[in-house]
Amino acid sequence: MSGPRSSFVALVLIACSAGAVCKLLQRPAHDGAIALEYAEIVHVRGGQVLVLKEASGPRRLPVPISRAEAALIERALKGPRGLAPATIEALGGRVLGASIDSFGQRTFRGHLSLGAGSLEVRIESTAGEALALALQAGAPIVADPAVLDEAAISPEDLHGKNASNRRSDATPAPVLHI
Repeated sequence: MSGPRSSFVALVLIACSAGAVCKLLQRPAHDGAIALEYAEIVHVRGGQVLVLKEASGPRRLPVPISRAEAALIERALKGPRGLAPATIEALGGRVLGASIDSFGQRTFRGHLSLGAGSLEVRIESTAGEALALALQAGAPIVADPAVLDEAAISPEDLHGKNASNRRSDATPAPVLHI
């Protein structure tokens, strides 16, 4: 029995190289992404706001979240991880992280990255859903620099010292039955 032909070996090496290049191109680059950390949950009239702080900077990113998401995050921060990350792990996967990708019309959009073996799956979602699961799992959170440039605020703005100086571009709600 003779060894493999050199042309077959070359073909296999070329196929492996092409697969590796395709995998690198397929994986989103987070080179410019900015790492964020949990700062606090602020309860405001009409909902809750998850405040994330820039890991190596002063900016804060306020992300509106639902009551359910706020409850999940607060519970996960005080005690054991939540049911969703435990379920994902029981099925052989893990939460790799969350990303805030865009901001428009007062809505943050992002994705949750899940992994199983060498496979990575990106699930598009609202930022609140992805952030709640990432915080429950203790996974990293990143944001696109353009999102921080558009929506981030300073710590002083967050706590109301300059809130009266900030102009709101929201139109006032109409008064009914007058």
